[in-house]
Amino acid sequence: FHRTVDFLFPTPNIKYYNHIKSIKPQESHMKKLVLFIALLFIGTAHANSSNFNTYVGIDMGANISEYNYNLDLDEIYYSATLNAGLRIGHNFGAELFFTHSSSNSLEYISDFDAVEHEIYYMAFGFDIYAYYNMTRQASLFTSFGVANYKIYYKSDYVNLYNSYEEKESDNTVTTRLGLGFIYTFPSDGISILAQYQYTPLNNVLFNNMSEFSVGFRYNF
Repeated sequence: FHRTVDFLFPTPNIKYYNHIKSIKPQESHMKKLVLFIALLFIGTAHANSSNFNTYVGIDMGANISEYNYNLDLDEIYYSATLNAGLRIGHNFGAELFFTHSSSNSLEYISDFDAVEHEIYYMAFGFDIYAYYNMTRQASLFTSFGVANYKIYYKSDYVNLYNSYEEKESDNTVTTRLGLGFIYTFPSDGISILAQYQYTPLNNVLFNNMSEFSVGFRYNF
């Protein structure tokens, strides 16, 4: 990944070397926090099931990224998100999620060698929701979440004599904000939603991400 960083960023990037030291502690704390939230979900749902409604779902999104550098790299990443959540009464909820994005590539070719960099990300965390009911079936909502974003860098090098591949990753724990609309069909079994989420990543490559997504929820 040092070659990837040097290639993408011509000048030495001190921010990366300082940030990389905190990757493992951040990821470990985040996993423990998500596990705690999951156990809290289970315990709360069993405590008083009449006031809680559990669900699972999937979202498909288009994520517009803002880079910290001017690169000839596509800014849009498409993603799929699996989620499981808990609706608390009519006005609040909490949700666990896991996201996997598509990859974007950056290629450099000369007379003697070629390099292709492939970048994608995975994320997991939780969001807390506040619902503003418009009708019995339709609601607006806002959300606040904490997420662990892991950016993966894959580089393929080819020259006149050999070829090789390198893989590295960069980890960031951050908050995110969202707003959207959800509609639950009269049968109460299925909900559809559309939402926008903003994530200030502030890592080596990404400044922030703006994600527009649509999805459905199956209510138990």
